[in-house]
Amino acid sequence: MSKETNAKRKQTAKATPAKKTGQSKARKATAKANVSKAKRTNTTAKKPTTARKVEKKMTQAQNKVQFDKIAKEAASAGQEQVDVLVKSSTIFAKGCEDFVKTYVSIAQESAEKNSEALKALLGCKSLNEFTETQQKLAQTSFDEFVSSATKLSELSVKVATDAFEPINDQVSKSIKKVTETIAA
Repeated sequence: MSKETNAKRKQTAKATPAKKTGQSKARKATAKANVSKAKRTNTTAKKPTTARKVEKKMTQAQNKVQFDKIAKEAASAGQEQVDVLVKSSTIFAKGCEDFVKTYVSIAQESAEKNSEALKALLGCKSLNEFTETQQKLAQTSFDEFVSSATKLSELSVKVATDAFEPINDQVSKSIKKVTETIAA
């Protein structure tokens, strides 16, 4: 029994170190694989971080370019609006000047006609003649009043239309620009 037991022990001792050696080789190979994997992971981890930094810088540059473009467009739009307001104000001032000239002209004509009417009334010899003259003058004055009021009204509408035309054009351009921007 002792010979057999010794022989078994030797075989077990010989087999065990072989197993241990195989196991340690496998462990070493696994450890090397893990180390190289960790190195690859660290290398790839650095790349996304660098890529993120580059991407962030590019985004900031694009945002700056976009901001500069928007700022230039806003300044240009502001200048256009000021120019339109100046143009509109000039047209309105000219229209008001024409309106006042027309009003003064109507007032002068009316004053002249009133003085002629007074002379005609003072030249009447009878009450019937006075009544007929006054009736004709009243009718003529009313017709002239309606004509003058119509003339002034038409002039007012023309002034308002002409003065607001540049503003309407600018608003239309702005709406078109915003619509194109939204569509893009």
